[in-house]
Amino acid sequence: MIKLSEDADAKEIKDLALAIHHLVNKLPVAMRSKKKPGVRVEKGKIVDENYEGYVLKLAIKTGKTIKATPIAGPYKGVPVIVVPIVKDGEVLGSIGVVDITAGIFEEILAISRRPELAKFLPEEAFPR
Repeated sequence: MIKLSEDADAKEIKDLALAIHHLVNKLPVAMRSKKKPGVRVEKGKIVDENYEGYVLKLAIKTGKTIKATPIAGPYKGVPVIVVPIVKDGEVLGSIGVVDITAGIFEEILAISRRPELAKFLPEEAFPR
C-alpha cells in the first residue's frame, strides 16, 4: 500500500508517479511531497529522484490546480498541469503532468464535451 505524507521522499512516491505516468500514456510526470523533493518520470523511467519543481511547490503553497508554462527548468516552454494532493484539508504534496502535446491534450478534452460525442461518455467523467 502506498502511504503519502508531507514528509514522503522520492523512494516513497516513485511507484505512484510511475503508475500515473503509464495512466496518461507516458506523458512526463513530476511529483513531490510538501517537505521533500520528489521525482520526474519520462519514457517509463525515473529520470530524477531529487526534483524540486517550481510549479509543484506553487501548487502546494496555494492548494490549487495550476495550468502554466514554466520559464525555467527541464520543462521550460512546455505546458504543465499540476494538482495538489490533499487529505483531510491538508496539502501533502503535488503531482503534475507535462503536456508535451503543447495543448492538444486539453483540446481533446474540449472536443469530447461536444454534445454529439458526449452521449458516448459516462456522465461522471465529463460533467456538463
